[in-house]
Amino acid sequence: MQKLIYTLLFLSFTFLLSSQSGIKFYGGISNAKNKNSLITPEGTSHPGFHIGADARLMNGKMYFVVGGQFHSIEFLSTSEKTYFSVENKMNWTKLRAGLGYTLFQINSKFTIRGKTLASFNFLNSYPNDLASAPFQNYNSGTVGAVLGLGMDLFNFTLDVEFENGFFKTVTMVDGTEINFLTLSLGYKI
Repeated sequence: MQKLIYTLLFLSFTFLLSSQSGIKFYGGISNAKNKNSLITPEGTSHPGFHIGADARLMNGKMYFVVGGQFHSIEFLSTSEKTYFSVENKMNWTKLRAGLGYTLFQINSKFTIRGKTLASFNFLNSYPNDLASAPFQNYNSGTVGAVLGLGMDLFNFTLDVEFENGFFKTVTMVDGTEINFLTLSLGYKI
């Protein structure tokens, strides 16, 4: 059933991307923190990387955004920020939708943007056999709210986003919501 849902969501997303002229492809670094101090002790985080694509569904100063991301972050928290050498991978697929808006348009080549999105997060895989992990019973999905700020210079984009997690990451354990901070560099066509 889960594979059927993923397939339908992927086909819908592909259809939306192909029908829009404002598609942005990007990649960058991710840094996640769980609100539970057993999962993410003070001074540590879950670094990693992400790739994604977003499409605009309307043009203008305010527009709808539909997108998807793939994140690979460290399952065990660390004080080191090794974003591109993730050893114990925790992989997430995120489907996002919401509003984007122009904050300042300096000229036709330089724009400062904002965005507010809902993110539906699916936990694809994690190492469930690590003895040092505080929990092993992770939920297959969560939801978060994303606030972002971005800049367009010609066709290049730079974005910073913060996602606040709303649902428990660990089954039946209160306070295990996960937050993501991302920095992305992209190209829009």
